[in-house]
Amino acid sequence: MERIINKNNISKFTVTIEQINNKKTLLPHVLYKKMETFVLKSVNPFEQIIITKPTLKKLNILKNAYLNDRLQLNSVIKKLSNTELQIIVEVIKSGSYNDVVCNAVFSSIIKKNNTKKYFKT
Repeated sequence: MERIINKNNISKFTVTIEQINNKKTLLPHVLYKKMETFVLKSVNPFEQIIITKPTLKKLNILKNAYLNDRLQLNSVIKKLSNTELQIIVEVIKSGSYNDVVCNAVFSSIIKKNNTKKYFKT
């Protein structure tokens, strides 16, 4: 049976005063920018086969993050086919895998039939 060589990535940051609104919650555009930058690094191992940079397909903001919260971004491959690479990004409060702030799916178009080296038996 073949399985995808999984490329997990992790990044962390702390919510600072410059990144919050008057209610001391993280600004959505800051969160999105952090996720976008993170997913671009996550697809680096696939740069030889990617035609388009990752684009957001689905975003679920589940709760607010606040000033001084330590957040962790995780990524995992959801799908790698002959035409598409999908990456799930999840943002959690550091130290608690149950405290999910948001999750998203990013997708890239890839060159056809170039995914063989990313599978192993």
